[in-house]
Amino acid sequence: MVRTYGPRFEKLYAAAVGTRLGDSARTSAVAVLGAQLTGSPAVLSLVSAMSFAPWLLFGLPAGALVDRWDKRRAFLLSDSVRCVLAAVLVVAALAGRISIPVLIVFVFALTSLQTISDSCFSSLLPSTVPEQDLGTANARLSASQSTVGIVAAPLGSFLASVGSALPFLLNVVTFGAAAGWVTSLPADIDIDRGGVPGAEPAARRGILRGVVRDVRDGLGSVRGHGLLTLLLVCVTVNNFCNGLNSGVLPLLAIRTVGVHPSGFGLLTGANAASMVLGNLAAGRLAARGTAHRQVAGLAMALKVPGFLLVFGAHSLTALVLGMACLGLAAGLWNVPASTLLMASAPRATIGRTMALFRTLSVAGMPLGAVASGLLASAAGIRTSALAAALLTAAVLVGFLRRARRLSPLPAVSPGRT
Repeated sequence: MVRTYGPRFEKLYAAAVGTRLGDSARTSAVAVLGAQLTGSPAVLSLVSAMSFAPWLLFGLPAGALVDRWDKRRAFLLSDSVRCVLAAVLVVAALAGRISIPVLIVFVFALTSLQTISDSCFSSLLPSTVPEQDLGTANARLSASQSTVGIVAAPLGSFLASVGSALPFLLNVVTFGAAAGWVTSLPADIDIDRGGVPGAEPAARRGILRGVVRDVRDGLGSVRGHGLLTLLLVCVTVNNFCNGLNSGVLPLLAIRTVGVHPSGFGLLTGANAASMVLGNLAAGRLAARGTAHRQVAGLAMALKVPGFLLVFGAHSLTALVLGMACLGLAAGLWNVPASTLLMASAPRATIGRTMALFRTLSVAGMPLGAVASGLLASAAGIRTSALAAALLTAAVLVGFLRRARRLSPLPAVSPGRT
């Protein structure tokens, strides 16, 4: 029986899961539409980059701003605007006006607003459940969002292959429903958690200064810390390699291998499903006392054959296996990397340090996507995956050599997860 945590959590849970369904389906659909609209790797990689670039530009500022705003109203505004933008895309698609420039502008705008709504979710969650239930409630939400990703990717590519308006119509429904659920939450939901109601006017006037200070403090907490610096480099390069692979993947799959557009979502679906398995496996390894360094090294080692499978693929099966291998590696990596970050970051600046890592590491995705387009244009569509495999192998060697010279990396004690 699924445990319930009361109506506040259930409404926020429904909004979070519904929004993830719309976002994940749109990402897959945009990849398919982009591959149908252009055969240029450089142009397609730019479309892919727009799904991640806003996190680089606005991720850290969005988190700082949400701390100063009424989180309920901020989410309501962001998803209401996203609902309207998705409706405009539906009209454009029905009128036959969907083009690469239109996709670039609207994907950038939708993802920019997503940085606010996602920050609101994580900030509101502690106000919806008792403190002792926060861990299990967060686990339930994370597991549900991961599961939704498995379904949403094939759904998005299928809808795009049937009609270009359909995936954006799904966004209208999910964003509108999420806004409705959050509207029904009590207006004072985050007052006792330090929300904006009651905030000092000076705090509002000092938003820009506060954001700059947060960035500076986050950088200061990492500077000179060997383990944090090593993890930041590895996370950033890992995401750069993911961008190298995903930037032109739709062209490789649909135009080179011959995958039907409706089947493209199987690749991202396989990636999401195996990522869940990787998370579970990492938890089991940690519970047995396996060092986080070893699990992280195993994760990076698995990425090399995953990229090589994509590089040499001539069938949908080979591509699915490659993406599944990469998903398993990502799931294995996320657990030890997050644990080491949380255990090593200074307590006084842990929030800012984590935000800094998220922002800088996400930068790797759009940079890698753009690089994949340039590389594919110059040397062929398959070279991006090969470059990702070689770069990952080099980082793995550096990680293993460097980690041995640092203080021993902790492992979770046997019997704990």
